[in-house]
Amino acid sequence: MRFYEFQNLKAQKPLTPGQARIKNLKDQVKRAQSAVKAERARQKIQAGQQDLAKVESSHSKKSQSYKTIYKMNNPYTSWMVAGTYGNFNDALASALRKKKSGALVVRVADKNRTVVYSG
Repeated sequence: MRFYEFQNLKAQKPLTPGQARIKNLKDQVKRAQSAVKAERARQKIQAGQQDLAKVESSHSKKSQSYKTIYKMNNPYTSWMVAGTYGNFNDALASALRKKKSGALVVRVADKNRTVVYSG
């Protein structure tokens, strides 16, 4: 500390028993408030983790399927199905094989009919 910082320090008198009791109660209130805040945060985190676990478990129960469709000679012909697969990699491999064998357009769509690959 520098010399000028010592000038602002004042000697503190000891607290009376009544003042000490009040100070102790105020400190207890602050500790209890912070404990309540921490507990609420912990419960929020726990509820969020449970919700996430529910979503993940329901998502994994649903089997994902992908359909490979293609148009062979003419863009105005109807889509033909090359197959339905349990995972994206198998469907993509099938689509690429069709493309290599001469298909004009190939697509991989999920079970909601959303196109996830087009080539």
